[in-house]
Amino acid sequence: MLENQLNAPPLHGVRVIDISRVLAGPYCGQLLADMGADVIKVESPQGDENRRWSPLLPNGESCNFASVNRGKRGLTLNLTHPRGREIFHELLASADVLLHNFLPSTAAKLGVDIAQLEADYPDLIICSLTAFGAKGPLRDRPGYDSVLQAFAGLMAITGEPDGQPVRAGSSIIDMATGLVAFGGIVTALYSRLAGGARRGVSVSLFETAVAMLGYHGTAWLEAGVLPHREGSGIWHLVPYQAFMCSDQYLFVAALNDATWRRLCSALDLADLRDDPELATNEQRVQRRDHVVGRIGQLLSTRPARHWQPILEDAHVPTSPLHTLDQVFEHEQTLANDMLVSVSRRDGTTMRQIGLPFKVGSLTGASEAPPSLGEHTDQILAELRHDTNSIAALKKDGAV
Repeated sequence: MLENQLNAPPLHGVRVIDISRVLAGPYCGQLLADMGADVIKVESPQGDENRRWSPLLPNGESCNFASVNRGKRGLTLNLTHPRGREIFHELLASADVLLHNFLPSTAAKLGVDIAQLEADYPDLIICSLTAFGAKGPLRDRPGYDSVLQAFAGLMAITGEPDGQPVRAGSSIIDMATGLVAFGGIVTALYSRLAGGARRGVSVSLFETAVAMLGYHGTAWLEAGVLPHREGSGIWHLVPYQAFMCSDQYLFVAALNDATWRRLCSALDLADLRDDPELATNEQRVQRRDHVVGRIGQLLSTRPARHWQPILEDAHVPTSPLHTLDQVFEHEQTLANDMLVSVSRRDGTTMRQIGLPFKVGSLTGASEAPPSLGEHTDQILAELRHDTNSIAALKKDGAV
């Protein structure tokens, strides 16, 4: 249970039972482990499906699984087996949080939906993570990141104006939903600690995706403007896009009129700066082709390394389009502890992406993701199962 110990990680003493799969739920569980919680990763005897997804590391580990499961203890459990369900409820009796991503109908069948568990475990915080939400006609429909990018309208505003549908390069809805679930769980823990009502936490890829529409949604709801695709740019700001220099792309952002004037002065485009028909962003949006054409024509004459310092000196936000190897070698990445090393059981280490937020000097859990069922015997022993009992459970297929 939650303890208040000097110098302990913020979630020291919190026990989390993580029976979620793939990315969103496991990422939430990893963030909880990074903050000091004891997170027990419960998998079927066949393992989380993303253990088998490419690419694989040289030792056979899945990069996908490894990216969202560090710092956890691994337990295999067959929830379709009566003894497996009994052990599951033994775990819940010692837990503060249950994290799962079963469909609502499956959760009810397995007895892990919020309504069924609230009466038996009055202090347990149940976080249910689904594809389309806990209510509505699609509540039992399965879904993955890209499906929700399509369904929630993100693909409609991503890509080239006349191009094919484009997904965001990373599984952004999955990862963002993991962050949302983390925030919901921590909020519920705080409420419980403060003596408030115990609250179930309901999170979904759909609700996250809709929330992430942000100002695009408001533009439609309140202004009647249906956003459209603009490649690397955006429909309501000019200039705000990538321009091809003589060697590579350079992103240039002038989000307000003062930055626009500095941009023009830095590039010796005084005629654009002084043109009264380009004085405001709204005017520049109306003359997008002219503005983008002039800037693009100029930037194409020199390499990006020529233009970048000129724009930076003028306090114009700018960046080359980095590849991942450049990102992970950049001094800014290293300075902000966005690369961490975790220890494997064989004494080797692996590099992983660090925490997207910082609490004091914490940089995250230091143990590599567990192998399938790695801590099964240890966790069952903590539940007072002796060696013979554990052997019988394994033989019977319960774990």
